Amino acid sequence: MLESKQDAWEKTLASKVEAYLREMFGASPDLQRAHLPQLPYFIPDQYTIWSADLVGRACLLMAPKPGSDASVEEMGRHADLVRDRSDGRLVVLLFEAVTPARRHALLVRRMAFMAPRAQIFIPEALMDLRERTPRHPPRDVETFSPTAQLAILGAILRPDTQATSATHLARRYGVAIMSMTRAFDELEMAGLADAGRVGQHRSLRLHHAGRALWDAASPRLQSPVRKVRAVIIPRPERFPGKVAGESALGHYTPLARPRRQWLAVASSDWNQLVRDHGLRETDANDPDGAFVETWAYDPGALTHDNVVDRLSLHLSVRDHLDERVAIAAEDLLEGVKWS
Repeated sequence: MLESKQDAWEKTLASKVEAYLREMFGASPDLQRAHLPQLPYFIPDQYTIWSADLVGRACLLMAPKPGSDASVEEMGRHADLVRDRSDGRLVVLLFEAVTPARRHALLVRRMAFMAPRAQIFIPEALMDLRERTPRHPPRDVETFSPTAQLAILGAILRPDTQATSATHLARRYGVAIMSMTRAFDELEMAGLADAGRVGQHRSLRLHHAGRALWDAASPRLQSPVRKVRAVIIPRPERFPGKVAGESALGHYTPLARPRRQWLAVASSDWNQLVRDHGLRETDANDPDGAFVETWAYDPGALTHDNVVDRLSLHLSVRDHLDERVAIAAEDLLEGVKWS
């Protein structure tokens, strides 16, 4: 079936947003079409709405459809309506481009909006990103962000230094420097590190190493898996995913490998991989299918092999309901070189 102009517009805009947030903030927004049945009919008629993760905060991106003639004031009322009927989630108006007059009207009303590669203004979320010194001390968190988790796991798996700059770690793991700086704040507030300055660079010194660091951080670490999809991969030999899930357990432990391959990719790369490799979703029982996990961070950031690292794998399966898998998850830790 030929792709409609509406579908093409939505796909293009979503791709621009994901690329923009990934490039500017190291964010993995994981855009998904939002279905909010409690909204009045004129909202889905006039807007396409995506749910997204914006630097760890759930939000809705609300894009006026081509041909919309709603004024800024009307869009503000519509955004308030969506916010009120979606548990108060942050709502961001999304435009392909924004004229100077519309930009001025949005700023005057302090309405959150985004135009990829042009401007982003979200008072509720971005103020903390832009301030060098927060007005209030950062609060301790129950679970670490993906970037903070990368810093912890990397320090255990690649213990080449105890004091490392945000710039160095950001480059190593392929994330934004700003995201790594925020991760330093998390680790400091959790009592796991001191984050000071060496010259002009923010530097991190962890209080523990090896197994002691893992034991101290483990309660705040979480599975990197955001979603699992059953897909057909036309040319699996060219697909860049890392072996993950039960397939990786079969690599590291005596657990038998499953019939269908399990792979992992970064969630921020998913849409591009679908386009580049012609992935097609299929039934979970399809013998020709594979399971692809989309991760909150790049599964290749902590390994040089084609298999995900032991610690991330452990976190992805440690709460598995299958006792065999849970036992194999604990066996993974026995093979870690803690020193």
